[in-house]
Amino acid sequence: MAAALVAALLLAGCRGSRQSAAPAGATATTDTPTPATPAATTVQPRVYTVVNFDATVEGVSATGQLRVAEDSVMWISVNKLIELGRAMATPDSVWVNAPLFDKRFSGTYTEVGRMAKRKVSFEQLQEIALADDAEERLQRLVNQMGINATVRITGRKTVTTLRFPFQKF
Repeated sequence: MAAALVAALLLAGCRGSRQSAAPAGATATTDTPTPATPAATTVQPRVYTVVNFDATVEGVSATGQLRVAEDSVMWISVNKLIELGRAMATPDSVWVNAPLFDKRFSGTYTEVGRMAKRKVSFEQLQEIALADDAEERLQRLVNQMGINATVRITGRKTVTTLRFPFQKF
């Protein structure tokens, strides 16, 4: 289950952006000074991509959702009537929690790479996740890892807020 959660982290990506407008100041062309206007700053909200998917791992089918903030964090939740597990990946670490299977993992990409029997990095996960052919790339990866799994992306959308954030155990 832990390997499947880590593999499912590869499903999708998003585009996040922040922009700031230059400060606006007013100076008069006459002798009467005009007060300066306060600095105007425009900050766009963070954009997340939410990907829904169906997966069959070792003969067990489930649905899931992946939420991604580019270059920042990826969250995944896998369900079959109840939540089977969740995982979170940041640029420097990975957390997996599957209490139903009594599995918990908190570690680095080096440790994940040992489990996956190949080098794994956050950047690689993001690259696969942001690809237009993410479903095909993920399927190739789980096949290379020797995981008996099939993943099908069922929907993708962008949002500016998330219903529930991941909480570490």
